[in-house]
Amino acid sequence: MREFLSENKDTIKKLMLNQFGAAFFGILITSAVTKTKWLMLFASCFATLFYLILIYNQIWERGGQDRIRVDGGRAAYKPHTGLLVSLCANALSILLGVCIIIGAALGTSHEWAGNMYAITNALSRLWNSMYIGIIQTYSPNNPIIHLLHIIPALLVTTLGYYLGFKNVRIFGFLTGGKKAK
Repeated sequence: MREFLSENKDTIKKLMLNQFGAAFFGILITSAVTKTKWLMLFASCFATLFYLILIYNQIWERGGQDRIRVDGGRAAYKPHTGLLVSLCANALSILLGVCIIIGAALGTSHEWAGNMYAITNALSRLWNSMYIGIIQTYSPNNPIIHLLHIIPALLVTTLGYYLGFKNVRIFGFLTGGKKAK
């Protein structure tokens, strides 16, 4: 595990920085349209799509770098690297989601659990604010949504790493359908 973290710490940091940037972007655009529910949903979908494209590009590059190392015989192929890197980068979101679920389950019987729920819910909504319009529209009071909203990021990073390793661009139509060099 230590070896994995030392090899991938830069990618994990970049993914976390992308999440911070997307969260800030999500706060900016959704706060401008909070009075209109459908506009807030649209803005949140746009911020989420922007975030997913950012992390896709970041992990695609990592997959391409790993392909070079594997072809040169300096490393073995590890197909789950994209997923594992994403899990590490989303560790804070996972921790907040678990604390929210525990706090919601025990919140009515224990004061500390209710406080934990309120604090971690606020932190999760701040850290993952690109999803806030989607959460407010479809599931505002369901604590499990705070764990489920990392699934798109996990899927995108897994796919992005695989496609980067295979040197296939999902946005190939923008470059004329040519494979990247």
